[in-house]
Amino acid sequence: MLTSCHSPHHSHTSRRIGAIRLCKGLAMAGHAPPAAEQLIRQKLTKARELKEKGNEHFKQQQVKKAIQSYHSGLMYVKGIDQDLNPNKILGKCQDAPSLPQDVKEEVTDMSAHLHNNLAACLLKQEPVRYERVVSCCEHVTELRPQNIKGWYRLGLAHYHLRDYDKASDALKKANTLAGGQDMAVKKLLLSVDQELKKENKKFSDMFKNSLLVKPT
Repeated sequence: MLTSCHSPHHSHTSRRIGAIRLCKGLAMAGHAPPAAEQLIRQKLTKARELKEKGNEHFKQQQVKKAIQSYHSGLMYVKGIDQDLNPNKILGKCQDAPSLPQDVKEEVTDMSAHLHNNLAACLLKQEPVRYERVVSCCEHVTELRPQNIKGWYRLGLAHYHLRDYDKASDALKKANTLAGGQDMAVKKLLLSVDQELKKENKKFSDMFKNSLLVKPT
């Protein structure tokens, strides 16, 4: 009687090696394995749903609930980032999976929108934690440098933190992107310029007074 030359153990090992080779092959070709890509898309869908839920809460002036939704959405985005940058484990894919460009763009947009919306909520709380607003807006402007609201809110936060130089830089970028047509940006930029003039005059007066002091 003829017997197979492959034992069940050998067959299992062969399938495992084949799976690993397929996984590595997909990574080298620049594609995420189907299961990994599907999981990422599911997390992106969940983040999108939470963003929309947060928007509804915001419209209803339910700021705390909106913050919770946006924050939860960002947790899913963070999960996607971990999926794209997995720890290297022996016997599994050594290369991080990549996604189609349109999905990558959507993930970036989602992170920027969630951070931007979270900043808008934080600005409505009392007291306003402007340091957190700065952190959120820095994420926005890094991910999407053309985002006017991100630059405006960054400038607004710096203004209230009395860092007028950084406020001026952010608002000038917002003003340029808006083509000088956003009145809120222009108004705040004018206020920042006035504060900078006051500071410059103060330092100038201090310098003049120091020259008038006679040595003892």
